[in-house]
Amino acid sequence: MKLGDLRLSPLGAAYLAVFTVGGAVGALGGTTWIRSDTAAFPGTLLFGAVLMAAVLVASPPPRMGLLLVAWVLSPLLMAVAAWGLWSAVLTDRGQRVEATVISLRDAKGSSRHLYYTLADPSGRPIPGELGRWPGSSIGASGNPEGTVGQRVTVVRDPEGLVDPRLPEELTDAAGLWIIGPGVASVIAVLCVLAGRPVTDDRTKRSRRRPAKRSAAKSGTRPRRKGKNGRRSSGTPQAGPSPHHDGSTKSAGAEVSAASPGGGVAGA
Repeated sequence: MKLGDLRLSPLGAAYLAVFTVGGAVGALGGTTWIRSDTAAFPGTLLFGAVLMAAVLVASPPPRMGLLLVAWVLSPLLMAVAAWGLWSAVLTDRGQRVEATVISLRDAKGSSRHLYYTLADPSGRPIPGELGRWPGSSIGASGNPEGTVGQRVTVVRDPEGLVDPRLPEELTDAAGLWIIGPGVASVIAVLCVLAGRPVTDDRTKRSRRRPAKRSAAKSGTRPRRKGKNGRRSSGTPQAGPSPHHDGSTKSAGAEVSAASPGGGVAGA
C-alpha cells in the first residue's frame, strides 16, 4: 500500500463523520444524564445505529470488510470517549471534598454493586452517584462497601455534569490519553481505506496486466531467442515452398537445353 492510497475521498470522509458522531454521542455515557448501570441498552442501540448509518452512506459499501472492522472498534471508541470526558472535566474544574453517604442503591444484575448518593460538607446533595468505594476493584468479589453516614473523599464537578469520582480513579484514567488517540487513528485509517473508489483498483489491475495476455489478444506470440542468440518473431515468415523450388529448377533446365550454346557443347 502506498501513501497515495490514504487520500481522503468523499466517501471516506462520510464514514469518518459517522464514527466521529457515534463516539461523541457515546461520550454522554460519562455524564450524570445516563446512569452507569443502565448505559448498556442505549449503548447497544447506538452501536447498531452507527453500522446502519455507515451502510446507508453507500449501498452496497465498496469495501464491507474494512467497514466492519471499524464498526467492531467503535464501542471501544465510545467507551474511551465517555471515560475521557469525565476525566477531562474533573481534572479541569473538579473539587476535592469530604462527602457523606446519604443513600445507597443496589444495581440490578447478577452480582451486587452499590451506588452511593453523596452530600457535600454543607449538606447539599452532590449530582450523580459514586460507583466505586475506596479499596474496591472492578469485577472483584468481596469488595468493601460503604454505609449511610460514612465519609469518603471524592472529586466532584461543581457544575454537576459528571459523577463524583475517587481520586485514584482520576489517576487510573490518565493512561487513556494514550489509548484514545490510538483507537481514533486506527478507525480513521480504516474509514479512509474503506472509502476508496473501486474503479481505482480496477485501473491498477489493468495496468499490471502481463504482456503475454496483451500479446494473446493481438494474435502474436512473444519473441524467443534462437540458437544464434537473436530473438525471432513468433509469426512465421513466408518462404519458398518445395513445389515452387522444383518448378524453378525445371524451367531453368528447359532454357539451357534450348539455347544454341548448349547444343554446340553437347556436340
